[in-house]
This record gives sequence, structure tokens and C-alpha cells, in this order.
Amino acid sequence: MKETEIPRNVVDIAPTGTAASNGVVVPAGSSLIEQLATFSTGYAPTAAEEQEVTYYEYPALKQPTWRWEIIWYFFFGGLAAGCYVIASIAALFGSPEDRRVARTGYYLSLLALLPCPPLLIKDLGRPERFLNMLRIFKVKSPMSMGTWGLVSFSFFSGITAVIQVARDGILGDWWGARALSALPQKLIALPGALLGVFLGGYTGVLLASTSVPLWSRSKLLGAVFVSSAMSTSAALITLVLRISGAPARVVHKLDRLEWAAMLIEMTELFTFLRQSGRAARPLVGDGPGEHGQTFWRFVFGGGIALPWLLQTIGLLGPRREKRRSLTIGGLLISALVLVGGYFLRRTMIEAGHSSSRDARTTLWNAKK
Repeated sequence: MKETEIPRNVVDIAPTGTAASNGVVVPAGSSLIEQLATFSTGYAPTAAEEQEVTYYEYPALKQPTWRWEIIWYFFFGGLAAGCYVIASIAALFGSPEDRRVARTGYYLSLLALLPCPPLLIKDLGRPERFLNMLRIFKVKSPMSMGTWGLVSFSFFSGITAVIQVARDGILGDWWGARALSALPQKLIALPGALLGVFLGGYTGVLLASTSVPLWSRSKLLGAVFVSSAMSTSAALITLVLRISGAPARVVHKLDRLEWAAMLIEMTELFTFLRQSGRAARPLVGDGPGEHGQTFWRFVFGGGIALPWLLQTIGLLGPRREKRRSLTIGGLLISALVLVGGYFLRRTMIEAGHSSSRDARTTLWNAKK
């Protein structure tokens, strides 16, 4: 190679730099966000990409129309699904003192589920569009399956919560309340928990079924959303139990579940970024139209890594059974995880909008 030639995989910006895993040279003066983006994706922009041919710089895809309604729908849907699954685990396999987890989880699941249909209907524009989606059942359509999954899960979440209300004596002691309390709640929870796992992950599968490079490059987005649903739901149930003065032993079990869910979420998210590579730039980069500042501060850093480290320190410390369940550190961890779960969905949607406007990456992704 002649000295004047520039390799296609090297950015000729600075004479010195740090080599990334794919051979791309990252300039030594790059920002921390850019260094994190290169490390997590194994990719950095190259000079050759500027020469890639597009159709007069026009986007190759139509930008998604999803707005704030879908972001909140994804967030509340994940909470509803995760709370139900955790409550069902406590009801089926927990000790008698874990019934408090089941009770709290079933109530929170229904409360988080209530805003979902209005948010989805508002995003569709007209209520009849939601009803029209129930006229057909298409296994190969993520949107059709998601609609039926939401309706089916709503039934199980509602009936389980009503049974719990009757067993807690809120409906009184008349024959109707006694009949409801006698229903097999654990048996009903089995299919409900399966639908909860489906509801927690189908939103990621729905995004992955589109042509947007960020969403479709990797097939792990559904798994990322499931683990996020479990971590945020464990944080929400823990937060409520701490405030209500639950036994420290019960909270300790949820802390371990939350710790494991965050570890799985970090692993899946990192794998998602590595598999996405160039397509993940709108999510993790620091350039114009990229959302790396929000992602690294509020999602990965403040919403997963920091609370996971704090939870690790707490679990390795003195036994929680000998300590109070209501602690400032525990409340802070739960709050950070919930904020991180919201920003994960918000940043993923907003970065997807940016990804759809990148004609070069869209055409590159279509060739792979």
C-alpha cells in the first residue's frame, strides 16, 4: 500500500488514537460518550462511509409516527407484566410471608395496566381502529398478536386482582365475595404469568420487525425488554413494600431478584449493541441527532450499572434480616431503576426516529 493511500477502515482525523476491536482508529481526543459508543458497538465512523451512494441524501425509510403515548405504553405495559410475573412466582413458590409480595404485585399490575388501552387508542387516533384490530388474529403479525396479548393479559390481571381484593376482605363478607375468594387464584395465575412474559417482550419484538436499522439489526430487543420489565417491576414492588414497612426478609428476596434481573439486562443490552454495530450509533453516539448523552447517563449508567453496584454492595453487607427494610439507599436504588426503565424505552424510540433518517445506514443494513 502506498503511503498516500488511506485504508477504508481508518478514520484519518488525528495522527494518534486508540484502536477499536474492528480495527477502526478512535482519535485520542474523542469524548467519553464516543469512546463508550466505540467500545460497546465495536464500531466507529469511517471516512469511506461519506462516499456511500444514496438517493440525493433522501431517507430510505418513512420516519415512525410513534410519540410519547407509545413510550408510556411500553413502560406501563412492562411494569404490568413484570409485577404480575413476580407476584405469581411469590404465590406459587414463596413462603407464607411472601404473600405480601403476591398481593402487592397483583394490585400494581392492574394499576399499571389501566393506562395502557387509553394510551394505545390515543396513538391509533380513533377508538374503532383498536376494535378493528380485534377482528382478526394473525400469528405472523406482531401488532395483531400484541393486541390480543394485551386483551388476554388484561382479563387474567383483572380477575386475579379481584380475587385478591375479595380475599383481603375489601368486598365484605357477602356470598359474592366468598365465591370470588374461593376461586383458584394460583391456577389462574399460571396462564396469566405466561401472557405477562409475552406482554413484557412483544414490544421489543414489534420494534425488531420493522425496517429501522437500530431496531431490526439485532433480534435481542425483545429479551432486553423482558429483563427490563422484571428489573423495573421488582424495583416498584420493593419500593412499595419498603414504604409500607414489609419485613426485611421479604425485601431482601426482592433485592436479589432485582440484582439478577439488572445483571441479565446489562448483558443482553451489551450483546444487543455489539450485534447492532453501526446501526446502534443513533442510540449510543454523541453526534448530531444521536442520543448517547441520554443513554449513557440515564439508561446504562444511572439506570442499570449504578443501582446494580449499589445493590451488590448492599447484598454483600450485613444480613438484611437484622436491618430495617426502609432505607434511603434502597429507595434510591428503586427510583434509579424505574427512571432507567422509562428512559430505555424513550431513548430507544427517539433513536429509532433518528435511525430511520440515516439513508446510508439503512442501505448498508439492507445489504447484510
